[in-house]
Amino acid sequence: MGDLKPKHTDLVKRIREGDKSAFETLFYKYYARLCVFSNTYVKSIDTSRDVVQDVYIKIWDNKENFHITQSLKAYLYQAVRNQSLNYLEKNSQKLRLQDDLTRQREIESGEHETVLNTEELSEKIWKLVEQLPERRRAIFILYRKHGLSYKEIGEVMEISRKTVENQMGRSLQFIREQLDL
Repeated sequence: MGDLKPKHTDLVKRIREGDKSAFETLFYKYYARLCVFSNTYVKSIDTSRDVVQDVYIKIWDNKENFHITQSLKAYLYQAVRNQSLNYLEKNSQKLRLQDDLTRQREIESGEHETVLNTEELSEKIWKLVEQLPERRRAIFILYRKHGLSYKEIGEVMEISRKTVENQMGRSLQFIREQLDL
């Protein structure tokens, strides 16, 4: 069980036994953050809510088999990542068209400014993050927005901690180069 905290072990056990309040605790603790994370993949807050709800429904429907061998947080993020990727696979052509339209609108509206205040710099950085390759972008978001450790990200993404380190380094190098820092 390694990294699984004792209170999470108890929570998982209670959910496995059908304890609705334990399930609600799990739901409310992570739901909003998981929606934000899913949204980085599916690019729609409504769809991300559906994706996260599907994950929770699967957990509840299969509660008797709900066993965690990693951190609960990493387990949930990994489940949401997989569900988001499944959604994208099923809807890839439709989403590609939506992304193209969004990019076209941004270009037409001329959102590029040269003087950057802190908010504008932050916005520019996150736009650069969107240009990162998918896996590198997901790692960056899990670390910067969701506060997962390199080890937890490795568990979620099914890669080594060292790979996470390397990908974060490359992300930061790319951002610095693009911002001429």
